[in-house]
Amino acid sequence: MGPCFCAALSVFAWLRPGAAVSFPLLRTASVEDLVAAHALVRVPPVSQELTGSWVGRLAQVYGLPVQDLLRGAFSGPRPVKLTGAFRTAPEVFLNEPARVALGRLTHIPPARLRELLPSFAPTHERLTDDIGPQAGWFSPRGAWVTACLPCTRRSWSPRQPVLVYPGAAGHVCRKHRRWLLADAHTSVSAPLQALPEVLAAHRHHTSLLRARPQAAEVVALASAVVWSWQVQGWHGDPIWRQRAATLASFTGCSAASATAHALVPYPETIAIARVIGNRHWHQRLRTAAAGQGFRAAHSLLLEEFGRRTGRPWIPDWVVARTRTRRASATEHDPLWWWLQRLLASGGAPEEELWRMPASLGRPHQFGDRVALSGGSPVRPVIDDARAAFLTGGWEPSIVTGRGEAPS
Repeated sequence: MGPCFCAALSVFAWLRPGAAVSFPLLRTASVEDLVAAHALVRVPPVSQELTGSWVGRLAQVYGLPVQDLLRGAFSGPRPVKLTGAFRTAPEVFLNEPARVALGRLTHIPPARLRELLPSFAPTHERLTDDIGPQAGWFSPRGAWVTACLPCTRRSWSPRQPVLVYPGAAGHVCRKHRRWLLADAHTSVSAPLQALPEVLAAHRHHTSLLRARPQAAEVVALASAVVWSWQVQGWHGDPIWRQRAATLASFTGCSAASATAHALVPYPETIAIARVIGNRHWHQRLRTAAAGQGFRAAHSLLLEEFGRRTGRPWIPDWVVARTRTRRASATEHDPLWWWLQRLLASGGAPEEELWRMPASLGRPHQFGDRVALSGGSPVRPVIDDARAAFLTGGWEPSIVTGRGEAPS
């Protein structure tokens, strides 16, 4: 069977969407033949897509197993090394020869791929650059979600969804009113029509990102503040209970499994971030502390939090909680820590305000949040949440101080 005839067969296979190329054809037609036969078909990456997601979609279009696509793309005089396998991890990392080879195969300049694929450029520490093309399937270095289906429908295939890094605020599609969840196999998201306060918070969140270079860090600190209240008993708040029940009804899980998800305290987190990230409020707090002391500034801040979140009882509740705890407990209070840092900062760089110790942050792992919030057996709750795709996806990421490791 000649190469031209093989290429013609591959074109015939392409005319039937999703058709697989037979094994004899794989032995006689190179990957370059297949790509050449499909030259009019482009598979561009979606902005912020996982490289592994894009490579999986490429393989779907060409009717090839993913590993065969990569081996064919990297074939040459030097040995090819592939670590791991597609489906064992959602992200693939490449060394420099592999990046060049993949760009050449797809006729997309590597510079363009670096713009669209956040994990395309960094070389994983378990790969080397001096032997030949190498690729490895490893866990992503950041949170990822399934892209909004209506927004990326042209790029989807039945067996390979589009997976993207949401960044600081890409976890909500405001156009289609969805909170995006994380599933490597199909489209999953939570509708937000019944939670307008979440959509409103997201608008404020994106505005904060445009206005403040440190907005992501501000949101992470605000999240830590809200979390410190959650573990002190505020998780029983009726607004949060109703929000958790709504999320549970969307995803088919229990309310206990939904309680620890980032969506539940999101509106309050953004409301507090808008206060602590506001320079006008920084000056007001410094003025209050200079005239009446630290506690006056603390009370002023809590009163504003109560007003912004629609919970005027917050100041009295926090003060009562503080009185019943040991004095050293304030050392583990992210709000207390931040206010002390603000008042003592003087002319220090503003970004230092947000580099909190990792021990003060909201736990990154879903299981840790379930265990600390209490009230339900941990393992069944985690299993239930995992089945509803609530254990992954967007979370505020803290920036830790020197010598601190992220939680």
